[in-house]
Amino acid sequence: MPKKIAVAMSGGVDSSVAAALLKQQGFEVIGLTLRLFNEERGEISCCGGASSVLKARSSAHAIGIRHYFKNAQELFSKKVVDNFVSVYLSGGTPNPCVECNRHLKFSRLFDFALDLGASALATGHYARIEETDGTPALLRGLDPLKDQSYFLYCLKKEQLGRVLFPLGALTKAEVRAMAAGLALPAALEPESKDICFVTEGNYDAWLKKTAGVRARKGRILDQSGKVIGSHSGFFNFTVGQRKGLGVYGAERMYVTETRPDSNEVVVGPLKLARKSAFTLVSAVGGVNWLVKEPPTGARMRAQIRYRHAPAACVFEKKHNGKLRFVFEEPQFAVAKGQSAVFYDGDRVLGGGIIEDSD
Repeated sequence: MPKKIAVAMSGGVDSSVAAALLKQQGFEVIGLTLRLFNEERGEISCCGGASSVLKARSSAHAIGIRHYFKNAQELFSKKVVDNFVSVYLSGGTPNPCVECNRHLKFSRLFDFALDLGASALATGHYARIEETDGTPALLRGLDPLKDQSYFLYCLKKEQLGRVLFPLGALTKAEVRAMAAGLALPAALEPESKDICFVTEGNYDAWLKKTAGVRARKGRILDQSGKVIGSHSGFFNFTVGQRKGLGVYGAERMYVTETRPDSNEVVVGPLKLARKSAFTLVSAVGGVNWLVKEPPTGARMRAQIRYRHAPAACVFEKKHNGKLRFVFEEPQFAVAKGQSAVFYDGDRVLGGGIIEDSD
């Protein structure tokens, strides 16, 4: 009897091709979709909306596999949407894709797959899992333009042997060609948005509509504390932002800090927007190692946002239990709330959420 594999299907081209490939390889494949949104939120064209369930079902039918869906709206709202609002309004830069992977795809959906008798869960992520030193290791996808390993550090170490990424060695162009060759309904589906639930097109409008945030005049300060401008709410700014500041100086100015309590935004030149070190959140779930926790003094490379080139750093374990990392060279826009993911070459060592930087 062939091994049963469950595939997380969003209705998009990547997950559809992942399911089709596994079916071609002789596995018994079933498709799973989580319903993440209420109709009250309006039409969501990305994964989790009503249309995505229908698209996933259409793809499953075309491939010739069974399809199941499960309601996870309450969990998504609490763990992803509410977290996004909370982090943003505390002056951080949240990463909802990581939280969705942590709490939905590789928790609720993973358990759903096992309940249905599947031996593994596959997704359409561009990443790889390969044996390294006798144990499964999470690696970058081979296509550098699509690699999504950064968003997957939250996988549990014990899950690596029960997760599959069929697209990890493929490029997006190859996946599109496969979808067209198989006549899959998703072949012409557009790329999904970074944040599927922000349908208004910008965070400011979405926060005002969804979280009840109101415009509130505040001050823009330079590094000395001098008032050099004004704004309509600190939540309109993120660390590292340059455009739309409305202030000018002898050098280009960047946001270096937002202060929610006083509704102030601090700006400075590029050299002041670079940080030499950062500390990770120490709460449960804040730091996740896919290898044995490195010793003090260990060297690795840290990626502090999705398109950031990993930078060499040294691990320091602080006495209060917090984990601190020092860069060999200062890095731009080390933002609270973002994920720092650690690599040894292509291998993901682990990661966590940035709490502060200096």
